Amino acid sequence: MVQSAKRSPMQRRVLVLAYDFPPRGATSVFRVTKFVRYLPEFGWQPVVLTAAVRGGVRDEALLDQLPPDLEIIRVSNPFAPAGAGTGAHTATPSLQARLRQQLRRVCIPDAQILWLPAAVRAAAKRLSRGDIAALFTTAPPYSVHLGGLWLKRRNPHLPWLMDLRDIWSENPAITNLITYKLQRACEAACLQAADHITTATDGQRQLLRSAFGLASARVSTITNGFDSADLPSIQAAPPERGTPLRLTYIGSLTDNRARATRGLFVALARLVASGVTGRDIKVRLIGVFDQAVYSWSQPFATTGMVEIVPFMAQASAYAEIAAADVLLLVASDDREGRLSHPNKLFEYFAVGRPILALAPEGDVARLVRAAQAGEVVAPRDVEGIAAVLVHLIARHKASVPNNQSVDAATLARFERRELTRQLAARLDALVRS
Repeated sequence: MVQSAKRSPMQRRVLVLAYDFPPRGATSVFRVTKFVRYLPEFGWQPVVLTAAVRGGVRDEALLDQLPPDLEIIRVSNPFAPAGAGTGAHTATPSLQARLRQQLRRVCIPDAQILWLPAAVRAAAKRLSRGDIAALFTTAPPYSVHLGGLWLKRRNPHLPWLMDLRDIWSENPAITNLITYKLQRACEAACLQAADHITTATDGQRQLLRSAFGLASARVSTITNGFDSADLPSIQAAPPERGTPLRLTYIGSLTDNRARATRGLFVALARLVASGVTGRDIKVRLIGVFDQAVYSWSQPFATTGMVEIVPFMAQASAYAEIAAADVLLLVASDDREGRLSHPNKLFEYFAVGRPILALAPEGDVARLVRAAQAGEVVAPRDVEGIAAVLVHLIARHKASVPNNQSVDAATLARFERRELTRQLAARLDALVRS
């Protein structure tokens, strides 16, 4: 764990409910991990209540980023699959495993509702000690916010800050009308009870205000960001002659975001037909991917043009980013893709490599263009993607330096310490009100 952070003389405690937390190795942990890391510098001592990790992808190094004296309460979820997140499965799952799977499919708002009773009992027990000044919940999974609702109703004077990293009921993936109405009712109840709501993007904030009629003072944006302490020192240098352009993606590509890569593979096929080979461009996809991504990439695997690499720990992923010539960013071609942006966008900014963003018009496109950080192409614009790739390959062969520096003032806005200062200020305001 990190050395004791600088602490404000006055320390209040905030109970943090987050289902995903280190050592779970997933992008969903980064936002809350950094909040927890830096809150003590701004007068708040976090107490974390989270799920016990059962198998799945782990990144033990993330534990080193937490304060050494952090109080963590881990609550087991007996319904969570032991291998969650690994992608592994057995051909003949046990009857018990099949029953758990069927049960999770019908859960509203999500499968973690089965974890919630034990979690809120543990939270209520911790609150009974009387030293918690505020409650902070972050989701998805959205069951965590129902836990916040339950605790708020039993502790009406406890300020509750509700953090939404993604779209909830308005997510286009929800297509069943009954499911939508149930999800919306859950979300509305939480939004009504919370003292303040934070979102990860301005688009999400505007959607909440319009869909639920929230007063502007009750909802604000704290974006995702990057921590310069985590990133390697990278020197801009001309590409080596005779090497292929390295286009690197870090993260996951599932569901609609996986489908948004289809245009990239079609564009690569057009380049191959025009004579481009693996000696000209190498696409490295590092992380967790749907089967469709594997299928679309297969024709390029034999030539080395596309390489798929399994999930790797954060430190190794940063080294891959540093070694890239161009960084690939993918947003789903739907409402979620227009209103959300991934954590890695800001890490890409900080590294200073040019970005190729496959994204619809929305928050990602606006941020990349405003920072002058690279090119934005619609995911379905095959001709546009192919044209940008040809341009990037030509620049690489001409040994044009691959730095794309974002100005210092823009970067400062997205530093994790600064974003945590904003969170602490909102908690301070809630306690004073």
